Amino acid sequence: METNNRAGVRARGLRGLAGGLVLAALLAATGARAACQLQELAEINVEVHGSRFILPAQINDRPARMIIDSGAFSTSLFIDAANRLGVQAAAPIGKSYGVGGAASLGLTTLRSISIGGLTARNMSLFVVERHGFDADGLLGANFLLQRDIEFDLPHGKIRFFQPKGCAGDQVVYWGQAYAVAPMLSATGLQIVVPVKVNGVAVRAQMDTGAPSSVLTLAAAAAAGLRPGAPGVTELADGGGIGPNTVKTYVGVFSTFSFGDETIRASRLELADMFAANREVSLGSNIPRSVVDEPQMLLGADFFRSHRVYVAVNQRKVYVSYEGGPVFDTTAPVHRETTPGKPASGSDGGTKGGS
Repeated sequence: METNNRAGVRARGLRGLAGGLVLAALLAATGARAACQLQELAEINVEVHGSRFILPAQINDRPARMIIDSGAFSTSLFIDAANRLGVQAAAPIGKSYGVGGAASLGLTTLRSISIGGLTARNMSLFVVERHGFDADGLLGANFLLQRDIEFDLPHGKIRFFQPKGCAGDQVVYWGQAYAVAPMLSATGLQIVVPVKVNGVAVRAQMDTGAPSSVLTLAAAAAAGLRPGAPGVTELADGGGIGPNTVKTYVGVFSTFSFGDETIRASRLELADMFAANREVSLGSNIPRSVVDEPQMLLGADFFRSHRVYVAVNQRKVYVSYEGGPVFDTTAPVHRETTPGKPASGSDGGTKGGS
């Protein structure tokens, strides 16, 4: 691991939310003389429910519960919650793709939404034809990645920052050893980083909405492990935003590396997570994915064991290990019951698609 060079100052500032969930940096200098100053726009308490991170919210002045989902492009409501909250969704306009396939998307406008003291009015968001999660919707990347964000989930917090005069690791203000990785995603609505599994490069999406970290079968095979191999065992079927269940396995890998942090003898879940997203296009008999899929999801287990700072303008992610298991393949909270289906659980995130 690298050693942190703390050179910044963290300062609390005004907190606000403009229409469309745009955080306003309405902050004046506090008189600090340091070259780097992290101006805190908001600190919000998070409810940790097993493998879900929940933020209490008010939607049209009614209480709601939103899953923190960095793997979802957009903030959205589930259809049953929209009905309960009296939110009217328009006719379906497209599909949301994720683990388990696609779900229909409608569009609606909220009179108001308030989260942690931040309020937006007349906000447009999606309504997803999905039931069964113990929450009302997903708080996606269009909210979470507007400014630098710290996922301090081991301590039940998320924080938004506006860095002033900061470069590199100066944003790691908490003064612990850290590892760092570049953000690979072309858009600002994904946290995709390079990791290594058994020394093989893998594109991993950092997804707080995925209850557990999981590797695709193709990536696992490239790293030397596949279903049927010694030491690979089958788990209960998983699932996600789509209607299909996903067969899930667990295997032991020699090493997993995020930057300079290396974990040895890692037990990881394996699944063909996005099989239901493949469609045959005109002029071809070969099913192809309709979305750009990551090779791995770094899920809630990784976030429970790490402090994560996403430096949006730097296009870098800094992580500090906080303790506990990095990957958890045994806890029953990784399997949620969906009406009419077997136990499910690998991902609650969504990906835009039409």
